[in-house]
Amino acid sequence: MRMHWARSLNAMAEVILKNIKKVYPHSEPKKKKKGEQEKKTNLQITDEGVLAVQDFNLEIKDKEFIVLVGPSGCGKSTTLRMIAGLEEISGGELYIDGKLMNDVASKDRDIAMVFQNYALYPHMTVRENMEFPLKLRKYPKDQIKTRVDQAAEILGITEYLDRKPKALSGGQRQRVAIGRAIVREPKVLLMDEPLSNLDAKLRNQMRAELIKLRSRIDTTFVYVTHDQTEAMTLGDRIVIMKDGVIQQIGTPQELFDHPANLFVAGFIGMPQMNFYDAQLVKDADGKYAVDLENAHVVLSEDKQERLSKKGVEPQAITLGVRPEHITLEGDPDKMVKGTVDVSEMMGSAVHLHISACGRDMIIIVQTMDLKNGADFSIGSPVSFTFDGKVAHVFARETGVNLEA
Repeated sequence: MRMHWARSLNAMAEVILKNIKKVYPHSEPKKKKKGEQEKKTNLQITDEGVLAVQDFNLEIKDKEFIVLVGPSGCGKSTTLRMIAGLEEISGGELYIDGKLMNDVASKDRDIAMVFQNYALYPHMTVRENMEFPLKLRKYPKDQIKTRVDQAAEILGITEYLDRKPKALSGGQRQRVAIGRAIVREPKVLLMDEPLSNLDAKLRNQMRAELIKLRSRIDTTFVYVTHDQTEAMTLGDRIVIMKDGVIQQIGTPQELFDHPANLFVAGFIGMPQMNFYDAQLVKDADGKYAVDLENAHVVLSEDKQERLSKKGVEPQAITLGVRPEHITLEGDPDKMVKGTVDVSEMMGSAVHLHISACGRDMIIIVQTMDLKNGADFSIGSPVSFTFDGKVAHVFARETGVNLEA
């Protein structure tokens, strides 16, 4: 069932951010609470103040689901709040539906926001909470009832309409908060870490609910999280941020397969990518290969083409290989040697924590691929290698992907 009050086909909700900047002046230092640890930050400090977000450029298509992701303090929530009008824009231009919004009040932007702490009125029932934004805008009573009933049905909270928030679980409260946002049928729905207060099982359920929800309502989603699993499962495109700067924008698959730099490579994927100090070399026939201890791995044709096109010279590199792309099969004399530190049985796979090349790393081995008598007890020796199509080569000094 789709909401039958969907916007007309002519109404577009593109969101465009051009050279957006947010500066917190030096004169407004945040007060530190007693006993609170000071947050370490690599944000740029200028004469104006601290640059929380800088040179942010993004075009969000109508009905697209965009996820802003990155570690704490990277500027993702600040960016969301600038779109919402809750935070002043220090520089650049924000357009919603083709209109410049920099100086437009939050209530006039036709956006709705869902926070991580639900922000429900405790003295109101679920129905009253969901009706509230419509009553403020003086919608007719019959239309209010229709919208609330439809939203409640879509979100599976019809049976809770007469309850107060305190009688609901965390997941049910978050559904109510989302319902209150979507009854208004906003052009843009902003969500700031809406699942972070839920336990792991509920988070998984709510992720699935959000995927279903976006197919049932016609709106543009901008979603903030620090959880890369949420980002990968929800986003049409993902914006990865670090220290107020965009590191890469792309589909989940693009970011996984072609990370722009070491930060993106380490951030996307669970467990995270393994990194080694290695050498990028050229064979006698001019083919690129990587040398890591005894392993000499010729790179795949598409990687050869990209490196050759860019004229990349042989050099010391940081080699990246994902845990699931490492193999224990091959000639032991042409493999990398390591020692098992920890072996974690995860059911369908074993996660091996290995010491190799002077680093800690993880190898994922599918249990169905295990040979009888395979010994992964602590201290056991292992030999491993990888295929040339799954090796990522990064400049040792800058961390930039040499293929990008």
